[in-house]
This record gives sequence, C-alpha cells and structure tokens, in this order.
Amino acid sequence: MKVGTDALLLGSWSDVSDARKIIDAGTGSGIVALMAAQRAPHAEVIGVELEPNAVAEARANSDRSPWSDRVRVVEDSIQAFATKAENEEAFDAFLINPPFFRGKPKSPDEARNLARHDDALPFTAFLDAAWNLLIAGGALQVVWPWDRWTELKNGAEVRGFHLRRKAEVCGREGHEPRRVLSHWVKLQPAGLPQHEVICIELGERIDGQPQLSSRYKNLLKPYVLTWPEP
Repeated sequence: MKVGTDALLLGSWSDVSDARKIIDAGTGSGIVALMAAQRAPHAEVIGVELEPNAVAEARANSDRSPWSDRVRVVEDSIQAFATKAENEEAFDAFLINPPFFRGKPKSPDEARNLARHDDALPFTAFLDAAWNLLIAGGALQVVWPWDRWTELKNGAEVRGFHLRRKAEVCGREGHEPRRVLSHWVKLQPAGLPQHEVICIELGERIDGQPQLSSRYKNLLKPYVLTWPEP
C-alpha cells in the first residue's frame, strides 16, 4: 500500500493554496502530506496514522524530503486525535484518502485490511473528526468511491459542510466514474459548486501503454520530472 492513484488524485487536486495548518488523516506512506507540503510552502502539515509500520515509513519519507521541518507524523487514530483539546478547530485543511471497502473479501494481512476496509474508520467517524478539527471555513477534501457518493454527500451536509468543488473520476474516457473527489467547506455556504469530470486515460491503449489525459498529466506535472513518451 505504497502510492496509489487515489492518493495521487487527492494530493494533486486538493486546494491547499491558502492553508497554514493541514492534516492528512490516515497518512499511510505520507504521500498526500508530502504533496500538500510541496504545494503549501508556508503550511505545517500533520499526518495521522494508526498502523505502526506505516508511521515508521511516513516518518522516514518525511525525513528524506525537502519539507522535513514542516511535516510531522503522529501515531494515533484520527478519532482520538480529533478529541484532544489542543487539536480542536486548529486546522484549515483536512485531507483524507480513507479506507472505504465495505463487505469485501479481506486479506490475511491485517495492516492491508486497516488501510483498505472501513471497519476501523467508517465515513461517519472521519466526518465527525473533520468537523472537530477544522476552523469555520476550513476545507474537508476527500477521494471516495462513486457508488457511495450519496451517503458521503448526505453525511457531510447534515453536519453543516457545504460542497464547493466536485470531480468525477473515470479510469478511461467514455467509462463510468469510479471515484469522486470532493471539497467541502465547514459552515460557510459555497454557492454553486464547481464540477468536472477527470478521465485518467484517453481511448485505447497503444502497445499496452495507457494514453494519459492532459488533465491528469497537468495535475501531476509538479510531481514528475518527465512523462514517458508513448
């Protein structure tokens, strides 16, 4: 569970331009936290992670990065972290690539199950944590399965989050969405939300190689040295 497309999408699509204190819930290897630190040069970034091996890896990755002075990894559940008095309403951006498999076959690897299945972190729990941690006007930004969008939308709205941006993500042009990226604002109405569709690939593969869309490549451009030629 190193670096996946969901994490890359969230890290590159999320808006942290004005953020001064960012939390990445369930940071895993730390990829989203590091992407946020690269894009928000004045922000403090905290990655919260429950699984000890992932914590060690995220800390090692942070230590080797140019932003080690601004990225901190905390070993804790996001639920417990959010109840500590010093953390309440202390953040202006909350990013999460949550475990969202529910009722799916599980792996013998418990760490993998923790990262993928929502037993330990149902969406209601991370919504409550985000509400506790964010300031008024703070941004909750999530990558989520498209087939569960309605329950996330209803859960966010009933807590007082307002949708600002939404992107439906298709694996290939012309295919149905598989993921949805969403940007919510705590308490402050956001007007008519912006909406887009992001296709990762265009058309058929050539010699087995994906033809990446310009939108996807532009999102990830700050994080790659060069794109391989097809």
